Amino acid sequence: MTTRLTCVIFLMFALLSMPAAAQNKAKKSKTAKADAAYDVGNYYRANELYKKMYAKAKKDELKAEVAYKLGESYSKTHNYEEALNWYEKSVNDGNKNPEATWRYATALYNNGRYEDAIAQYNAYKEMSPDDPNTSVMIATCTKANEWKQKPTRAVVENLGALNSKYYDFAPTLSNAPNGLFITSSRMEATGNNNDAWYGQKFFDLFSAAQDNNGKWSTPVAVASPVNSSESDGVSFYHEQTRTLFFTRCNKLKGKEGNCRIMTSVWDGSKWSEPAYLPFTSEDFTSGHPYLSADGKTLYFSSDMPGTIGSKDIFSVAWNAADSSWGTPKNLGYTINTEKDEMYPYISPSGKFYFSSNGRPGMGGLDIYSSVNEGSNWGEATNLQYPINSSADDFGILFTSEKDGYLSSNRSGGLGEDDIYTFKIPTPVFSVAGRVYDTDTKESIAGATVELFGSDGTALSVLTGSDGMYRYDLKPETKYKVSASYTGYLTKFLEVTTVGLEDSKDFVGDFDFPLKSTAKPIEMPDIFYDLDKATLRAESKKELDNLIKILDENPTITIKIVAHTDSRATDEYNQDLSNRRAKSVVDYLIKNGVAKDRLSSEGRGERELRISDDAIAKMGTEEEKEAAHQKNRRTEFSVLSTDYVPKKK
Repeated sequence: MTTRLTCVIFLMFALLSMPAAAQNKAKKSKTAKADAAYDVGNYYRANELYKKMYAKAKKDELKAEVAYKLGESYSKTHNYEEALNWYEKSVNDGNKNPEATWRYATALYNNGRYEDAIAQYNAYKEMSPDDPNTSVMIATCTKANEWKQKPTRAVVENLGALNSKYYDFAPTLSNAPNGLFITSSRMEATGNNNDAWYGQKFFDLFSAAQDNNGKWSTPVAVASPVNSSESDGVSFYHEQTRTLFFTRCNKLKGKEGNCRIMTSVWDGSKWSEPAYLPFTSEDFTSGHPYLSADGKTLYFSSDMPGTIGSKDIFSVAWNAADSSWGTPKNLGYTINTEKDEMYPYISPSGKFYFSSNGRPGMGGLDIYSSVNEGSNWGEATNLQYPINSSADDFGILFTSEKDGYLSSNRSGGLGEDDIYTFKIPTPVFSVAGRVYDTDTKESIAGATVELFGSDGTALSVLTGSDGMYRYDLKPETKYKVSASYTGYLTKFLEVTTVGLEDSKDFVGDFDFPLKSTAKPIEMPDIFYDLDKATLRAESKKELDNLIKILDENPTITIKIVAHTDSRATDEYNQDLSNRRAKSVVDYLIKNGVAKDRLSSEGRGERELRISDDAIAKMGTEEEKEAAHQKNRRTEFSVLSTDYVPKKK
């Protein structure tokens, strides 16, 4: 159900090179016939022969060898479930080769059994303690398991109308309204022969369209000359020039199979005779074309000279002046690895997407994104689960910023590779809290809570008997929220959804403790130099908070009141408190508060919170000093609430 090719359309390697010595050795082996089929890429036939041999084998040593080769053969076609089955048999039949344990661990990883995979990688580590790749794979499995346990918002569903029991993959926009081209090996494909690699018909391009009710038509093969007796698929249609770029794979006499990019032009009724792009060659494989929206750059995958790994993504510029293609350029190490990078695509938002099996991921091929950083693409980001799975995920296509299609051979599909839809739901945000009295902690019913958004939103609600409020918020928006009630200072809070990709309820930090104006409000963190009125630096935070209160309550006027303890003469304390209250007013005026909103008063030792008699009865000097500190305080009182700010 989940088989597929190592590079999907790079499938036409009819003869895989193998050293003569190894071939001669294979002929002497008990598995010679199956090995010969495997060596030329006839994996479908090789699997049949290996299975017959396994069933007849009497000795565990031979069973372990054959099971291992079956695991290898199924891995070549990315049938991860069968590969796991046979690698596991090989290990259980006594295969002590560390490579067998590594392959078994990797098969577990490619089936999403991450904890079991870690156990087998640890077993391999005991056999080969110096292999640095083991720690990398253990970390990769750990991260993949975390992603699976905490999926993104994406919803992925099988697009059953376009899928069959065969291979169906690589959707791309077609030349028909609401249409797609897909690549498929279904029975309606051109020709009568099956590909020996995977035992199904050679791939063809098919087209299907969606009607106004959202119903898909049955996919039909694109007419000749686009489809041929060879494998044709993985395409891109450029609407402005009516040009179809697609991949054709041929068997070449005396050579390995070869894939090249071709173009064909739609004249409104038929396709032109396909032509190879000039920078492709029979000497290497090229495929998976994607042309940028401006028509100036073609991206493709290839193993051409200059490749970093097995298959890399290249770009090539179109020279409009002389209607020619330039020299292909490797996208470099931020995109390409030592393994396979394929299926390049740029979304409407300008992000670059591709698939890779050379990076830490969920397993198999994963889809990655990259952001343009001037002349280069930035580091790749894994799209995580459920866009990616432990199997192969590739060929992504966006139809909007939040919707599109992808291909996958994940478990549960209808055929080998299937086409899936994905939708990234808009995140849901809200802010909620309680309005209450700072001192009594009692809820304030009927308080006005207003919401002001950077998008122009202006809403107002009254709190209920529980003092609660709640607002739904929009994505990518900054908000200010205020709470007000008669006899209390208005308070503002800020909340933003800008840059947030996951839904979130803003609670806890969005309660409003309101201060009553019926009595003086203490500012506990205002400090002065000893026996002076000079404000100390650590008072700035408290004073700036007072400025914020005045900004949030632009119609109030206040009086600053300073108090001292009783340890100097009345006259001295009165003068000191006057000067201290005035220093606060001076700071506020200096920092932009209107002078006519402020007044000050020093009350010396006239309003002690703790009397001298009570202090005298305290047992320690520490207690006495703390009591004197409570008497030394600065407060403010609201004098009026109808101040009219002057126009600036």
